[in-house]
Amino acid sequence: MGMATTDLSPPDAARARALATPTRVEILEHLRTHGPCDVRRAAQVAGVHSNVARGHLDVLVAAGLATASYRRNANGGRPAKIYQAAPTHVEDGPQLVSDVLATLIEAAAPAPGTARKIALEAGERLGRKHGVQADGLAFEDQVKALVESLGEVSGGIRVVESGENWVEIEDLDCPFKGIAPKHPELACSLDKALKEGVMRALGAEVFVEVVTSIAWGDPTCREVVRWR
Repeated sequence: MGMATTDLSPPDAARARALATPTRVEILEHLRTHGPCDVRRAAQVAGVHSNVARGHLDVLVAAGLATASYRRNANGGRPAKIYQAAPTHVEDGPQLVSDVLATLIEAAAPAPGTARKIALEAGERLGRKHGVQADGLAFEDQVKALVESLGEVSGGIRVVESGENWVEIEDLDCPFKGIAPKHPELACSLDKALKEGVMRALGAEVFVEVVTSIAWGDPTCREVVRWR
């Protein structure tokens, strides 16, 4: 009688390959036991070079065993990439909730534009935390307040370039990425409305032009915010 074989589905096969290396198992166990860490800490735990640790972490992320996100650096500079262990069946939890809510927004909204209105109001609430209620802010201060406001819902906001009455910003970690895979148009619409709402609270009417989008498969979101 021949030996029975197990037909692993692609996700299961990827997890099995990821766990076939003791170093990766050690890193994953550290993430599960001690919580999130960066590449340097993972390298110290496993006793390997940082580049090697980064490769192992990326394999864990690709297999769905870990997740990566960007966090603001308190001292300025580039956001730090942080890895953490993924909860079991993470796709069945928050991802499912995000998908259900997005479907409800698209299918059951009482009137067109409802979702956009909600996102605008959410942006205004964020903007009021960083703006002023007096005579308004100068252009440079509005840009700074915009970045600070968006930093509350995303860990990777930065200014790419700016000119007279416009600024291009990049987001490494879209706040609407949970619905982006199945609802890209909705994710982009909400993201644009959020930024417009922030700027409205800061005393500026703007429109947002999408340059690149995580929702459409780009590695980051880039948008040009233009003052009207």
